[in-house]
Amino acid sequence: MKFKMTQLWKAAFEETRTDANSDEQARLAACYEAMRQRASVLVAKIAADLPFMTVHDVTHLDALWEMSSIACGNSIELNPAEAFVFGGAVLLHDAAMSLAAFAGGIAELKQQVEWRDLYARFSAALSVDDAVAIQEAENRATEEALRLLHAKQAENLPKISWLGPQNQAMFIIEDQQIRNFYGPKIGKIAHSHWWSIARVEEELVGTLGALPGVTSCTVDLLKVACLLRVADAMHLDQRRSPAFDFALTQPRGISANHWRFQERMAKPFVQGDALVYTAQPPFEANISEAWWTAFDALQMVDRELRSVDRLLRDRQRTPLAVRRVDGAHSPSDLARTVETVGWMPVDSTVRVTDVPKIVATLGGSKLYGDSAAAPIRELIQNGLDSITARRRLQSRPPKWGELQVILEKRDDGFWLCVEDNGVGMSTTVLTGPLIDFGNSFWRSPLAIEEFPGLTSAGMKARGKYGIGFFSVFMLGDHVRVITRRYDRDVRSARVLEFLHGLGSRPNLREAIIDEAPLDGGARIEVKLRINPTEPEGLLYCKSHPKAGIDKLDRVVAAIAPATDVAIKVIHDSKRVGSTGAADWLEIDGAALLGRLSGEDSPGKGKPWLELAELRDEDGRIYGRARVDPGTWPSNGLITVDGLAATRVGLIAGVLIGIETTASRNTALPIVPAPVLAAWASEQALAFEKADVPDREKARAAEIVLAFGGDIAGLPLILWQGRWMSAAEFTETVKDLNSVLVHQGEISHDDDDTVTKREFEASFEVRGIIAQTTGSNYSSVRKTNWVMAITKGSGTTPHEAIEQLLESAWRDASNEGIVMVEVEEDTIVVGEVNGAEIYRDVFIYSRTFNDEMPET
Repeated sequence: MKFKMTQLWKAAFEETRTDANSDEQARLAACYEAMRQRASVLVAKIAADLPFMTVHDVTHLDALWEMSSIACGNSIELNPAEAFVFGGAVLLHDAAMSLAAFAGGIAELKQQVEWRDLYARFSAALSVDDAVAIQEAENRATEEALRLLHAKQAENLPKISWLGPQNQAMFIIEDQQIRNFYGPKIGKIAHSHWWSIARVEEELVGTLGALPGVTSCTVDLLKVACLLRVADAMHLDQRRSPAFDFALTQPRGISANHWRFQERMAKPFVQGDALVYTAQPPFEANISEAWWTAFDALQMVDRELRSVDRLLRDRQRTPLAVRRVDGAHSPSDLARTVETVGWMPVDSTVRVTDVPKIVATLGGSKLYGDSAAAPIRELIQNGLDSITARRRLQSRPPKWGELQVILEKRDDGFWLCVEDNGVGMSTTVLTGPLIDFGNSFWRSPLAIEEFPGLTSAGMKARGKYGIGFFSVFMLGDHVRVITRRYDRDVRSARVLEFLHGLGSRPNLREAIIDEAPLDGGARIEVKLRINPTEPEGLLYCKSHPKAGIDKLDRVVAAIAPATDVAIKVIHDSKRVGSTGAADWLEIDGAALLGRLSGEDSPGKGKPWLELAELRDEDGRIYGRARVDPGTWPSNGLITVDGLAATRVGLIAGVLIGIETTASRNTALPIVPAPVLAAWASEQALAFEKADVPDREKARAAEIVLAFGGDIAGLPLILWQGRWMSAAEFTETVKDLNSVLVHQGEISHDDDDTVTKREFEASFEVRGIIAQTTGSNYSSVRKTNWVMAITKGSGTTPHEAIEQLLESAWRDASNEGIVMVEVEEDTIVVGEVNGAEIYRDVFIYSRTFNDEMPET
């Protein structure tokens, strides 16, 4: 057993000591060897459950004695108790990467919230009928959960028992006295190899006293934990990637790169205060990715050595003999020892020299435009996600939670604040994903660690891109983020403050008691660069220059008209408005349209102007709207998670959609075509009874047709001086042999010999010419958002008329099979003060085919 030849083992258990006698050494050494025998069986299972991982069997564990001896040099030694605790933590630190580490096996693992979260994430887009994909999602969740939970589960291993052949409880540490005393600390130190160095300092700075009757030695927990960290990081050599194992498992991707580089690595050695790694044979160009993986791994070792060195020195402990990895900060330097052949590693990875500039560009006006609405929308969205997460975690009611938008004048200027009572942020999140441009916290592994059970509880975050927070700097340079985790006391609240925009480093401090959100959550404050009532200011309304200043509550309501969280608006300490959670489905339709337009409610509308819900057979909501035959400006809006995204025509009201751009200012509806068609048919019945001009009803009919609906008795065609419904048109044409139809109402053309004024005053259409609504018969059907739903399956007035003619002429004929021929010609369609007006028309003619079809 080579680990017994290491300096640390010999000094702890074999050499004569002044702080321990030979009986103490023998008992602890024997206990370790018995523990090692059982642990070796446990870690041998890892290869079966995680086959692409490099070697994690007992040879890796034994090698950590060697790595730790190299790191310690002649500077540090371990007494017998410390050596036992260190060795025990070594044996357990990776042992839970196997289902065998869970006494209940896969069934127990699936009960862990982390497994459920991972499975929910991997299976979210899968069909329940796709058994193969579901199984793959389960397997993937199992592998990821073992990696994610192995350190946490390692802490439990000393107290877990397995049933032996005689139904006896079998523990990994057989000696009960030693297990009960040292087991908890062994488990905690094993767990700590996965912690941040700050947490190690916080939780493992103490000393464990001597175990009576076993040893007189104490245990320096910090020293042992630091030694485990660096030893585990340092072990990167051929013993971890045997060539034949690679041939049998055929690892892929990043796993293959780890295998390939470690297969060439020699044991490290010490030179001065540096750890030196070498490799043979040199890395060829075709495996350059493996070399870069080695470079990244050795940078990680370097970071561990440096952070441990700082911690030990700060805590007045003896430092390790090594403090860094030679060449780790320069590819060309590392290539002198970890050699290459046929190529030269140059650090030419994509880098951003001016990080603040790129963030300001891609996270600011270049992405969102100049509108002040964009940063407010992004801040509201962040708050909505936080409140939704807390609802899920605490099983709160569907409408629980509140978000506040506050504008106030302080001594140093105007400040805009957005505050939520959601989950809040830990220091890790506040100083990590929040300010990591492009890193979405909700989609990161950290989200599962911070909030176990959230994903499996059905959390679907609105934020996807990790850039929304940075839009706040469009409003000002002085920004504060004050936050407190919902499950921690007020003393845990922290403030992250940017004093001079993205060009300055933020300051982190403890929050003053009065600053912290009362019940957990977060508040983002920004000192406005521009007075809100001045041009380009937050409340300055460009579209209505005469009105000049808008109201904050109307601005917020127009940005977030349909959210499932209540929003309170406060201006100079006064509540000036609010929207209820999901109240867009409950309030008067006129009030909702006023909210969408950012204007005061016009009052209760006529029955045909009422908004109707779009729901499927299961009751799922897709919108609340009505057909709008008017022209722009339109009160139609597509929302994404209740936030305004895209204004649309043809409807007034709200359609639920999904964004199509990172800026979230473009979206498409998600309503299924059959639901839209059924709703449109109901709208036709409402408009048929409406007290509006027939021309407006005909426009509504055009929209209903484009949506795939049935126009019922709505007028469709203007002929012989009046608008006719489908039934009226059919009755009129049944005895005719031809019909001339102009697509759209006839209007002035630049080629006409009369002026537009003359045309509009005196045009008289020929009685034989029929006209449809609109100017372009396919323009409504081909509207982008309509096409996204119907895929062009809707109908145009032109197509509807053809179908009516075929039906009318077929039913009226006894002369064989009726066919409708269509040709296009330019003819006189009317006159203006004697001047003839020519237009292209479609000529529909009835023809007969006496031959009966074969049967």
